[in-house]
Amino acid sequence: MATPEPIARLISHVILDLDGTLLNTDCVVSQVLKPFLVKNGKKWDSKKAHKLVGKTPYEAAAVVLEDYGLPYSTEEFLSMLTPNVQ
Repeated sequence: MATPEPIARLISHVILDLDGTLLNTDCVVSQVLKPFLVKNGKKWDSKKAHKLVGKTPYEAAAVVLEDYGLPYSTEEFLSMLTPNVQ
């Protein structure tokens, strides 16, 4: 029976895209949040967007809910936004 190769040999490279060079998600976030906030009587503030950088979706949702004073739980908020992401 052959011995499996160590994982270090199977993975040769890892790409970390922390600055948006490969995938710019900032525009996606604003395209999804702007209409949602308008429906809830709020206005998107791009200056607050920096608070979302580097956060998990759950953490970012909590920040948005607090910053805009929205009356939803984090779970409700995420479930309402998820259908809008394409």
